[in-house]
Amino acid sequence: MKGWCRVGVQQLEEAWALRIGARETQLLAALHVPAALSLLGIVRPGDRLVAFADDFADAFASGFDCCDVSLVGSPSAEAFAAASEGFDASFDAEGPHLWWFVNSIGGFGLRVPDLRALGRAAREAHALLVVDNTVASAFGCDPLRLGAVLSLEALDRVCAGKAPRKFVAASVARSQLKRHRVDAAAECAHTLFAGCGALALDLSTEEAQVLERGLSSLDARMQAHFDRARALAEYLAANEMVRNVRYPGLSSHPDYAVATGILEHGFGPAVEFDLIERSAGELFDALPGEFRTSPAGGATTRLSSPRGKQGSTIRLFAGTDDPLVVASALDNALRKLATL
Repeated sequence: MKGWCRVGVQQLEEAWALRIGARETQLLAALHVPAALSLLGIVRPGDRLVAFADDFADAFASGFDCCDVSLVGSPSAEAFAAASEGFDASFDAEGPHLWWFVNSIGGFGLRVPDLRALGRAAREAHALLVVDNTVASAFGCDPLRLGAVLSLEALDRVCAGKAPRKFVAASVARSQLKRHRVDAAAECAHTLFAGCGALALDLSTEEAQVLERGLSSLDARMQAHFDRARALAEYLAANEMVRNVRYPGLSSHPDYAVATGILEHGFGPAVEFDLIERSAGELFDALPGEFRTSPAGGATTRLSSPRGKQGSTIRLFAGTDDPLVVASALDNALRKLATL
């Protein structure tokens, strides 16, 4: 029988909060960030949730039926402000509360929002800015410093794909500002966070050890993921067998200028591209199986189809494996498709 490590949960939460400069962190068992946000129970009936999350539209539609959900088509402050018009939001604990949700890197096209501009606009609208920091990770972006009051991160890459369950770290910003001023938005978020109804997490000894080891090695591993993603993005951008390569570190990306001021240590571990007159399913059939079956966040580069196997869009998460080997496997698969 596996041992359970309840004391280790608090230690890990404190370590994560210290790592990202948060006031407090809570670990949850959840499939992804929208599920964790719903599980926290801080988005309540009568609230409005405005989200740019086109690749998680179904999760928001099913997980927040208690409140008014509005999905916007752009991660801009203007789009969020327009979707919030007419809602009388409050930073009082009783609410009602206006929530703005974005990814630091995310959505179709791997968009990078201007978190500083969103943070300022959110406070003007009395909105609480929540950032899904999963793709960029704590190594690649600091949402709480840039204006978010809550930062949530699925810990696949922290765990290096070795955890038997999916975990999300939910962290709330500090509210104390310079000259003894208090950030009303962060204070409101902390009040809601402290009173949330999420169940305390139990970790097995194995899970606690995976998380502890992952935290201690996070920076070195994430730098490897970022560097390999850049190499693969440059390879794909020069490859005539694909098109529309989307990577925040390429000058062709619509958010390249924003990304240089928001992201750190590179431009994340993910690359998107489109196949030419072929489907994602056809490419997967032509590739070695490990590129599809490897655990999320692990050492092996992983490919997925964010628009389904019948679509032409491929999303690549770089592992720590040799990018030359990955590029060769992709090249062979693409050439095979070209002959069909």
